[in-house]
Amino acid sequence: MVMFKRRAYLKFIFVSGAILTIYGFIWPKAVLKNRYDFPIQKDESHIHVTTNSPPINEKSSNEEQTLQKEELRIHVLTNYPLMSEKPWNEGQTETNISRLWQRQEELEETLQKNLNHTLVTAVHLLVNQPLAEQRLGEQHFHNKHKIFVHRINALPKYRDFFDYVNDRLQNQLVVMMNMDIYIGEGFEMINKTFLAEYNTSYVLTRHGRQEKRCNMGGKLGYCGVSYFGSHDAYIFMLTQPLDESVLAELDYDMNVLGAENKLIWVLRNKMKRRLLNPCKYLKTYHNHCVDIHGSVRPRIDEEIDGKDGGVEPSGLTSKGNHLNKSFYYGQNFFIVQYIIITFWIG
Repeated sequence: MVMFKRRAYLKFIFVSGAILTIYGFIWPKAVLKNRYDFPIQKDESHIHVTTNSPPINEKSSNEEQTLQKEELRIHVLTNYPLMSEKPWNEGQTETNISRLWQRQEELEETLQKNLNHTLVTAVHLLVNQPLAEQRLGEQHFHNKHKIFVHRINALPKYRDFFDYVNDRLQNQLVVMMNMDIYIGEGFEMINKTFLAEYNTSYVLTRHGRQEKRCNMGGKLGYCGVSYFGSHDAYIFMLTQPLDESVLAELDYDMNVLGAENKLIWVLRNKMKRRLLNPCKYLKTYHNHCVDIHGSVRPRIDEEIDGKDGGVEPSGLTSKGNHLNKSFYYGQNFFIVQYIIITFWIG
């Protein structure tokens, strides 16, 4: 009788473990698949202009609380142009106003997706046109209160972005992206403590999917398709101010050929960052159906070794294609439980 009860009890544990294991794999995928399309929680009618406001500080008042225990807050950093106005309408492959406005709408759809993402606490936009800032104020974006506008005087350079992080986003989790990239699934797996302690940055290769105007999926150079050295999103935490010598290396336009290669070279050789590309786990999407590009694009990366300007797809903590240990063990806990119980019963 005792043996029968023990077997029944063990079978109950086994069935429960199996159900929870299946649930643990299926439920996160269903939830995370459309994380950036979740219902909007708040809508405000104004944007923030950062000219005179203090640096953002989200540290807990309890100094003993570790970064890992803090709520994950992502600061998206990108730029926002008005494509039909100077200087953005100069040197483009398209001069048709109607097409330029289609591209404008595409960029604003991308901005809205980033505003909608539940892990994004703020979207910081570098703006160099008064009319672009005016348009931002007039648009009825959901989660508009997340927008922080920072004025610059010319077309954005990488130095402008890192100057902004230096001054305003120290110790924050920053995702710096091109203006037609939005973040998708997997970002809840980012371990801020790991990035800070191991001086690691992520340089992500983009994905493609069905967008409003076309299907961006399956293109060459995209994550999971092929790797050509393309990178569009950079995830990092700046725990110490950057030296002027580093910032000087970043003083070049973003839209030149080889701009990303040069940035990766600076991250690796000047900032001494350990670089990983976990694009299979942290997904970003490219929204560029309206085929407009800059027509005049000089090359910037001739002086660096071509092999030093790329980071092939990797895991979250190493160059192997696997997840970090805490995530891996968490997902496989019930599988281990199943093996132990089966061995015991047998």
